[in-house]
Amino acid sequence: MRKLFLLILLAVCLQTQPIRGQNQEFPNAVHAKLNFFDYGTLNDEDFRLSQGFELGYFRNIAPFLNVGIPFKLGLAKLPGITENTVTTSLDLVFHLGNMRNDAKISPYVFGGAGYFLEDFDNGHLQLPFGAGLNFRISKYAFINVQGEYRKATNDLRDNVQLGAGFVYLLHKSDPKPVEAPDRDKDGVTDALDKCPDKAGPAAALGCPDADFDGIGDNEDECPYDAGPIDTKGCPDYDKDGFADKDDECPTEPGRWNGCPDTDFDGVPDKDDQCPTEAGTADNNGCPDVKDSDGDGFADKDDKCPDLAGSFDGCPDSDGDGVADNLDKCPNAPGLPENKGCPNEKDSDGDGVADKNDKCPNTPGLATNFGCPEVKQETKERLAFATKAVQFETGKATLKNQSFGILDEIVDIMRQYPDYTLSISGHTDNVGDERDNLRLSESRAKTCYDYMKFRGIKTNRLRYAGFGENRPIAENDTREGREQNRRVEFELILE
Repeated sequence: MRKLFLLILLAVCLQTQPIRGQNQEFPNAVHAKLNFFDYGTLNDEDFRLSQGFELGYFRNIAPFLNVGIPFKLGLAKLPGITENTVTTSLDLVFHLGNMRNDAKISPYVFGGAGYFLEDFDNGHLQLPFGAGLNFRISKYAFINVQGEYRKATNDLRDNVQLGAGFVYLLHKSDPKPVEAPDRDKDGVTDALDKCPDKAGPAAALGCPDADFDGIGDNEDECPYDAGPIDTKGCPDYDKDGFADKDDECPTEPGRWNGCPDTDFDGVPDKDDQCPTEAGTADNNGCPDVKDSDGDGFADKDDKCPDLAGSFDGCPDSDGDGVADNLDKCPNAPGLPENKGCPNEKDSDGDGVADKNDKCPNTPGLATNFGCPEVKQETKERLAFATKAVQFETGKATLKNQSFGILDEIVDIMRQYPDYTLSISGHTDNVGDERDNLRLSESRAKTCYDYMKFRGIKTNRLRYAGFGENRPIAENDTREGREQNRRVEFELILE
């Protein structure tokens, strides 16, 4: 018993040393294990499986070094004794190892000394040493497996033991986190919320985002139409960095107000009279050559360098295709072959005098003002375009599938050079009447702009919007409303 008292005293002294923490953070640990042991094999007898349990407490005394006091109680089959014997032991052991915070498996080795009793009497000293593994199952808990060899100071008492159990790191309860204020309860704290009193998604920094484009309505210039941050939340169809509302060429990417500039001279192609040859803005994109009258004809090529005109640089006051400097009748439209003066000539031989012929150079019918009739198949394609030309809902933005049919209409206009295209926009009766009128006119103008962009002269184009005033079907059904939402195309003679 004196040895047992000295062993406990040594353990208490060790517990008063400076503590580093079981894993540099938690200083204390307890464990409980189920032990299986054998006193026969090492003492030249048959294998004798016995079992018991173990409770223990450990603390750290230096980096990677822990000291512990395990208490063991078992029921053993000891050599030289026929009956089962109650065994107890109290050890002082040193573990070399560390349960790091981020380690899933923590190995260790150990050694020490302990006092052993048989039926609470007949005590002697044993020296345990061995190794083990701790398997982490949570921040503070481990499954433990350990094997040890115990050298006894008494004969026939050497033994081996295998234990499995549970290790737990003692700790204080984690403090409850303090929640940051969030007045609008949108999950974005007030410190980061640009709209702390209005709920909104985190992607929009806590502000409402009606079009779900990740840009808060407070900073979105187009809050109901999704667009990228580069264009402040507004749509950018051609992805050139210019919002469609500001893009002068919304279907073609470019860097000059959204328009392309093929020759990089700072004059967009749509305004550049020499789009493939770099020039100056003062000269409409053409090389800097003198053009005194500013009509686009260089003085060296201009037959009337001091008078602006479109015929070799000369004006044509009566618009008959004969420049004034060559026109014998400059104020009366005439024929080139008659030096610009009128006569009753029938240039196209269709029986309609040129002065009455709306298509003087194209044979046609007298009943059609001397112009050719529009083919039935052409009329059918124009009727089909009424359904095929589609727009984004509630907008005047063309859908991609519309460009093909619009290109067909461009070809038709080139086949009928004497005709004018009338473009009329219509809507159903859903919504405000004035808004519908504006929308119908905007959609008609979008088609007008596309025709102009594709090279059709503006004097051959007309557009108008009629809103909900000219329905072709009842607005009481979805099918009827779909028919009423249309843009009509018609070839006319003027």
